Amino acid sequence: MMKVLLIGGTRFLGKHVADSFNNNHHEVTLFHRGKTAKEGVTENVHEIIGDRDLDLSLLEKGSWDIIVDTCGYFPKQVRRSAEALNKEGTFYIFVSSVSVYEDQSVRNITEDSKTAELIDPNITEVGEHYGALKAACEQEVLDVFGDNALIVRPGLIVGPYDYTDRFTYWPARGVRGGEILIPEMKDPTVRFIDVRDLANWIVRMAENKENGIYQAVGGVYDFNEVVHKCLISQEHSTIVPVSESFLLKEHVGEWVELPLWISSEDYRGLDYADDSKAINKGLLFRPIEETIKDTADWSLGRNLKPDDWKAGIHPDKEKTLLKKWNEKVK
Repeated sequence: MMKVLLIGGTRFLGKHVADSFNNNHHEVTLFHRGKTAKEGVTENVHEIIGDRDLDLSLLEKGSWDIIVDTCGYFPKQVRRSAEALNKEGTFYIFVSSVSVYEDQSVRNITEDSKTAELIDPNITEVGEHYGALKAACEQEVLDVFGDNALIVRPGLIVGPYDYTDRFTYWPARGVRGGEILIPEMKDPTVRFIDVRDLANWIVRMAENKENGIYQAVGGVYDFNEVVHKCLISQEHSTIVPVSESFLLKEHVGEWVELPLWISSEDYRGLDYADDSKAINKGLLFRPIEETIKDTADWSLGRNLKPDDWKAGIHPDKEKTLLKKWNEKVK
């Protein structure tokens, strides 16, 4: 049994990481601000309520074998946490992002590809600096922990409890049925990883104290096949592919209004990033049908109204666009 400190709440990835450590009989402590409930997390998880940006003294008396940092965004913030928790035998896992790379258009990105440089270390807003900030955070962890650190670079993380709706929209849209607008992508290759596969792999890496930097972008899928698998009832659903030029002309938001769609080549390389290093260390991907079904089942329980979704095109806008498109192609 290992003693594990999870920095961050249990809204999504944190929940599944905590569950996976628990299921493998490890002792888990959450250090978070108390803004997300422990709903669904095993009851024997301990809690320390505090803010890593304000006071790390709450952690001084504790001692943990494994630190998992799921919410580090600023290098100074991560540096303080790493230094405060750097005790003999402690292993630090930092969840970063595949967005750290300087050139995200190139194919076959590996862990050795050049990362973006942070121009101003005092930046306080994430926004367009997300990748460079994550890269700088990685370096802080490595500077403090060296060989006792694991850096994980996932891409889009999906599955139950994904409150961002960046993938959830499609399984939920498939349940609703009717005419479903999708982008007719020139390159339909998409990548994502089920949060449970990522969490389980992180636990296995922690148990073996596997250090270094690993990409965990996920399985390779065809977007059109993904949408078809989201259809719960073929009888009441019709998929309508719409050209990218039409969508761009109508100011449809890539990635947000139509999740998984990116027309620009500037970021296409991320869908071809090389996961072989992590796969060789046991990273496994469950059948996509399982991810879709479990995500849809969870999402149905939220009973969201159309205006409550954080991603996905609004039904009214979808109907308007479909009407315009159908008139255009007649």
